[in-house]
Amino acid sequence: MKDVKFAITDIETTGNGIKGNRITEICVIVVQNGKVIDEYSSLVNPSQAIPLYIETLTGINDEMVFNAPQFSEIADEITKITKDCIFVAHNVNFDYNIIRAEFASLDRDFKRKRLCTVRLTKKLIPGLFSYSLGNICTSINIPHIDRHRAKGDCDATVTLFQRCISLDPEFEVINQLLNQKTAASYLPPNFKSSDFEKLPITTGVYFFKDKDGRPLYIGKAKNIKSRIKSHFQEKSNRKYKLMQETYSIDYELTGNELLALLRESELILKFFPKYNKAQKKVSRPYTLTSYHNQKGIEQFALHKNKIAPVSWMKFYTREEAIKFMEFLCEEFQLCPKYCGLQTGVKICDHYKITNCGGVCKGEVSKEEYNARVEKAIEYIERYDDSCLLLEKGRTREEKSFIYLNKGKYAGYGYIGPSDDFNHPEEFKNFLTPAKNSSYADRIVSRYLKIKRNFTKISLSNDEEEPEDLVEHTGIMGAGPHRNSTNRRSSCYENLQITRKIGLFSVH
Repeated sequence: MKDVKFAITDIETTGNGIKGNRITEICVIVVQNGKVIDEYSSLVNPSQAIPLYIETLTGINDEMVFNAPQFSEIADEITKITKDCIFVAHNVNFDYNIIRAEFASLDRDFKRKRLCTVRLTKKLIPGLFSYSLGNICTSINIPHIDRHRAKGDCDATVTLFQRCISLDPEFEVINQLLNQKTAASYLPPNFKSSDFEKLPITTGVYFFKDKDGRPLYIGKAKNIKSRIKSHFQEKSNRKYKLMQETYSIDYELTGNELLALLRESELILKFFPKYNKAQKKVSRPYTLTSYHNQKGIEQFALHKNKIAPVSWMKFYTREEAIKFMEFLCEEFQLCPKYCGLQTGVKICDHYKITNCGGVCKGEVSKEEYNARVEKAIEYIERYDDSCLLLEKGRTREEKSFIYLNKGKYAGYGYIGPSDDFNHPEEFKNFLTPAKNSSYADRIVSRYLKIKRNFTKISLSNDEEEPEDLVEHTGIMGAGPHRNSTNRRSSCYENLQITRKIGLFSVH
């Protein structure tokens, strides 16, 4: 391998990450057997304005590149000088992907084997405080003149590469890095490949962390290792910046996707990671309230931005709210006018609801109508019973539970087969409390609405079987908004009163 040519490359750009970034200067120095055998350097007209902060950093301005060749004019030269070479750069994926993008804009392909001097230096010169080019040069006394210019940085990288060759004369480490067939070839420059190999292939939450251990990005996955690998391979500007700032990756196993979603949501709201867009902006839900109007009729109303003294339940889309209110009207013979389904009318004339009973026409007394509303409210309150949702644990022998306190997510826990759990209240010995949020409500709502088979243990007292746990299976919701199309009878048809059971007798 000693006769192999290495094209050490450095570029300066307009500074727009990867996509949309254009080259303003390029330098390629070819090294063979440890010696420089060829060199090419040129300013490049990016065909777009150079931002002021880039001009301040590099000293390259629009005037300097005005008469410089465009990349299309030097593409052949770059192809020629790097042909049959291994492409080498400090943080190689950045330079390589920018150059590939320039070739792609010309409908041309550019493929070379890659070698990163950040990774190479970490292997051969471990323990440095920082592996940025400037700091490495300072640490090991490499001259670094004309920083943030392609020629100056390239010269320093060549010297660094030659130093690495002297430490790896048999090219053992270089061969190892070149022959990586896994995601290690896409790893962030500050992340260890050995740490990647230790990542689990099971369900949970993962954390990209900066050098101080602060979360930069939090995500969930059914297969943590596979999902993280996909992050490494994305080419967006945002992901590129995330990879540059990532120094470690941590994870938390959950055993099931429901708990992974809930933990992801909770942790994002706790840490507000820099690179998480979703869930940072809290949207207001639709709130179902009721009040006595001037006629003394108990009236339902939906509010999104108002604070009401009475709040029966929440919806996260207007469609869910309307469907549920239509259900209440049909089930309890309520009036669409007094359920927020029609406004500005004296007598209801709903396209779907035809059995309101005539309260809007004065054909039903307000006392009789309000009694119907009370029954509807009782129905709503039934869905706010506290319960445990049972799911898979982190191992085959373990089960997890999600605690809903009056229909709201309040925590989670894990139970092993040897743990004593025979009474409903004993779950608190295994509970990790958690804060509820609108996102958690949505996650639970979607789970109960879509999942066709799940296990639910009631924690509420039942008049007939006060000591029993109750098992629910099938499409059932912890609130009508979670299964708003079901009739009341269908909501209870799968209910089974079982003997006093522990978590491990529920299937």
